[in-house]
Amino acid sequence: MIDVVLQLIIFFMFTSQFGQISRTPVDLPVEKGEQTPETNPSLVIDITREGAYIVDARPLAFDRVIAVVEREIKRHGGPEGVVLLIRPDKNATASALNRLADELARLGVRRWSLATRTEGSGG
Repeated sequence: MIDVVLQLIIFFMFTSQFGQISRTPVDLPVEKGEQTPETNPSLVIDITREGAYIVDARPLAFDRVIAVVEREIKRHGGPEGVVLLIRPDKNATASALNRLADELARLGVRRWSLATRTEGSGG
């Protein structure tokens, strides 16, 4: 029984490290907001200063990002089950975010939020 518990602990420590590794360094805007999201996001989309999109630490063209979102919609049985976290760089153009927001609305994805940081916290 102890072996099983230790293996579970090692498994969760290992997988939680992957969650941290796949985060792209983005200089988030400073803004008050919720401290914790309502649920864990199905997908995290980063928008860089240059307006490029990054999903799972991989830069993707906009049409590929939309294909990934569509795959998530199919996996969750519809857009209602998809929860997105969008992490735009504070110096990114609004057009990159607006383009993504328009496409999410077209797909029916309504549960998405913007990541921000509070004054004094890291990006």
